[in-house]
Amino acid sequence: MVNFANASPILYKQRNSNLQAAIGDPNSYRIAGLAFDRDQQLWISNYGAPQPLKLRKKDGSWLSFNIPFSLTENAVAQIVTDEFNQVWIMSPKSNGLICYNYGNSIDNTNDDRWKLFRQGSGSGNLPSSTILSIAKDRNSTIWVGTDDGIAWIRCTSDVFGGSACEAEIPVVKQGAFNGFLLKGEQVQTIAVDGANRKWVGTKNGAWLLSEDGGQILAHFTSANSKLLHNNILKVGIHPTTGEIFFATEIGICSFRSTATEPNAQISNVVVYPNPVPAPFNGIIGIRGLTENSIVKITELNGRLVYQTRSTGGQAVWNSRDFNGNKVAAGVYLVLIRDETGAEKMVTKIFILSGR
Repeated sequence: MVNFANASPILYKQRNSNLQAAIGDPNSYRIAGLAFDRDQQLWISNYGAPQPLKLRKKDGSWLSFNIPFSLTENAVAQIVTDEFNQVWIMSPKSNGLICYNYGNSIDNTNDDRWKLFRQGSGSGNLPSSTILSIAKDRNSTIWVGTDDGIAWIRCTSDVFGGSACEAEIPVVKQGAFNGFLLKGEQVQTIAVDGANRKWVGTKNGAWLLSEDGGQILAHFTSANSKLLHNNILKVGIHPTTGEIFFATEIGICSFRSTATEPNAQISNVVVYPNPVPAPFNGIIGIRGLTENSIVKITELNGRLVYQTRSTGGQAVWNSRDFNGNKVAAGVYLVLIRDETGAEKMVTKIFILSGR
């Protein structure tokens, strides 16, 4: 991958690339989406161009692709790639969602396959053809945000197989009734955290969904949180700290979440804050863990104070015992059991006295 920190800026246009001006506007080069695939090839949405999908290969050469569907304005935007040689392309102007599989060779178009997901059963089964956001989760499921709620596509490994691959619309319990997930909401952005939970931004605040979308875990608004504005334009997640960033209509704010990306093995464990100041009523984060690790907090004599599991690569503790009582000032040990069943002391937590 290009080291952008040390690279000199390059302007790609018609003389040094395959990028094309928008049809009817020869001075306008519109780039609406970028994504690297697993081979570090850069896919580009060239909005409005005669060939709106571009690829800059790792060797610096370029390819252009004709999309075999009639798309209003040749509109293409956000791109997501997966591990099945597939590129998922959001198409605004109510065109829908495009899936492109380039087959065994990116240079051979004879085995290329395309599919367009739109609203309605038999056409892709999306809740709406107006796509506002897309994301791929840790299970390779494609989440699709529309102007009328959310759908997911779980058949990503068999999009072009014998069975019909269509989107599914999650159903959740809303009060005493079941309803389609975020029906009526404009889902403008979706981000996936280290525990595979989904953070969703709408015009009515931010929503945290469970891994499978079957449960709404939280709904943040400017009325019940420090969210700057209910109109969430973009959500971003720091993979190491788990901090959630919300780009709103009037600025950016952040929220310290409980999940980070899991490690392959327990390493570089960090406790924050440490030492823990007094008084402190927030959460203590223990990160650098494997997924679903068991974390035990004990006194120096080995008496168990608290036990939990990591969410993604982080476990949290509110410095209280099993009965909800604030623990005394002192030194506490952190013990972790990873997937191999091994238990080891990783670090210490120092809780300071308020005197």
